[in-house]
Formats: sequence, C-alpha cells, structure tokens
Amino acid sequence: MSNESKSMFPEGPNDSTLGSSSPGGRGGKEPSETEVQLYPTVAYPIEGGEFWRVLVQGRLCHNAPPSLTKRLLLKGFIRALDLDETTVKSEIFNDRMHGFLVTPIARGRIQISLGGQTYVLPRKSKSSGLFQCKLDLPKRQLERFRRLGAPSVASSNRIECTIRWTDSVTTATSPVFLADDTGISVISDIDDTIKLTDVCSRRKMLKRTFAEPFEAIEGMASVYQQWAQTGAIFHYVSSSPWQIYDSLQEFIDSSGFPSGSMHLKWFRLRDELFKRWQIIRRKSKFGVISNLVKRMPNRHFVLVGDSGEKDPEMYAKIAAKYPRQIVRICIRQIEANPIDTPRLNKIYKRYGMVVPMQIYSHAKQLGSSPA
Repeated sequence: MSNESKSMFPEGPNDSTLGSSSPGGRGGKEPSETEVQLYPTVAYPIEGGEFWRVLVQGRLCHNAPPSLTKRLLLKGFIRALDLDETTVKSEIFNDRMHGFLVTPIARGRIQISLGGQTYVLPRKSKSSGLFQCKLDLPKRQLERFRRLGAPSVASSNRIECTIRWTDSVTTATSPVFLADDTGISVISDIDDTIKLTDVCSRRKMLKRTFAEPFEAIEGMASVYQQWAQTGAIFHYVSSSPWQIYDSLQEFIDSSGFPSGSMHLKWFRLRDELFKRWQIIRRKSKFGVISNLVKRMPNRHFVLVGDSGEKDPEMYAKIAAKYPRQIVRICIRQIEANPIDTPRLNKIYKRYGMVVPMQIYSHAKQLGSSPA
C-alpha cells in the first residue's frame, strides 16, 4: 500500500485534513474496525509450584477517525517537534501515532485461549482500552500446554496465547514466556540499550521515537541470542509508550533480538505537550522491575541498561533490595551522560557494592553468557 493511501494527512497537516483518513500502517482497515492487541507476557510458578500464574495484558480499540481533541493535540505535537509535511505524511510517523489516535474500548469482556482451553478474564478493559489480568492454572495443565510442541530450548520456554474479542471474530495471538522456578532472566532496557534513541535530548528522543527508522545498537542482538541459547529468557522493560508496541516488536524481530515479555508505559499526547513525558519516564521502570524480581524469588536476574538516564542508580537500588537474585548489572556508556568515577562512587556509597557494575561501550565486552 502506498504512503498516500496510508497517510493520516493526505493533503498536508492542516485543520481540514487532520485525522480525516485512517492512520496508516494497519493494512487499510475501515473506520470503526475493532483492533485487538495481545502483548508478550510471562508466567511463573506460585504456591510451591502447584500452580502457574499467567500475566495477561493487551488492548482493545476501534480504528475510528480521531476526535477533534486528539486532532488538535496531534497538531500541537507536530508543531512542537517542528516536523515537515513529508515527515508527517510518512508511513513511519503514521504507524507510530496510530495507537494514540484510535478510540479505546472501555469495559470490554475478554476471552483468551491457552492450549485449546478458553478462559474469560475476570477484569474488563480500562478506559484506555488496556487490560491486565492474572490467570492461575494448575501445574499439570500448564505442562501439558508446554509439551504440545517444543523441540528446542527457546520453544520449550514459551506457549501461545490467543485472545478473542467477544463482540467480534477478531483475534490476536502472542507468546507467554515460561519462567521456571530457577534459571536466568535478563531484564533489558530498550532505549539507548538495544535501540538508539538519544534520551538525553528531548527533541532527538521524540524524533527518533516517532519520525525516524529505529536503529539497533551494534552487536547487542548477537549477544542476546547467545544468552538465549543458554536458556535465559528476556523481559524488555522500557519507558517507551504502549501505543508504539507494534513498531517496537517489529524492530525487535527484524533486528534479530530474542523475543521476550514486554513491559512499557502508557502515555497521552497531552503529557508531552505539557512536558511531562520525561518525568513519567523516570518514575515508571523501578516498580515494574521490582515486581518481576519479587514474583520469581528463586530466579537470578541480569539487569542491562545505559548511563543516559537513571538505570545505574535504579539497578543498584534493586540489587540492594534483592541481593540474592541480582547477579549482574551491565551499563552501556552514553557520552551525553557518562557514568564516571564520582557518579559510580556516589552509587556505591548509597546502595553498597552488592553487585559490581560492568560499564561497557561495545556489546562484545558482555561475553557469550549472561552470568
């Protein structure tokens, strides 16, 4: 499909055309078509291993023309980034903005299927269209799902989950990664850790996030694939918006990174217009990572991030809280905000040297084994 047919601004970014056509990159969906997303997630044993808890997460929305409020916010966003007409009409920009412009489906009832068994989730979708729920399954049932087909280490660590939106025949399928009671989990940041983002510059960060092709950090996909071959599973924890999940997942797949559970952040366009995105970014990841570690008390964790924001301080704080579980911290050196000796000493003074930090400038320094 051509860019012209997919652009949200077929005549350019002016008031008369803002949101006048369906945002692109979604296969020419007709207005009001239901969109169902199911995000990659994780399952882990509970109650001494007799049950497994499956975390289910996704989003329901209508691919309807955006409201006047959203169109005005979008116009302000475009002006704030000083984007030209060619960029605004591009497939990349349309794809990245799509999730912000669709109409959420609130209070939707969701059915999911695991191993041929259907379950109705007890919680309905939120006003944002997002839904999150815990589903507890007996161990024997989960193991039967796992045995349905897994000739390799990677495939034995995952099962497929399918969601069906009850008011439509629309379905979506996504993996559930099985975190056994013991083993290695790699918790990886995305921005400036595996994907070049320039988070230290607000303008560069936003342009790289919404208007430019994603660019992988050299060598990281190869290292992560080597780690995956040892049996490690991955959890991508990022302050990037859930609304660009499709683009991020495509980047991970096309760049050769191992698949893993995804843990992103919900944003609104007005948050950026009022300069709140970077504030929200800084507050989002600590709780997500702490909960992952807490839920899997017998697993070991490797934390991989960068020096650009607060990953070193946050990872040190988590290591101090869970010293038995955090076995390695890797920090990619960012020139715009390097982790120098004074900063490192301050971290160790505050949180202790529970796990020494490995500061690296190239992926090859990380080695072929996660721990």
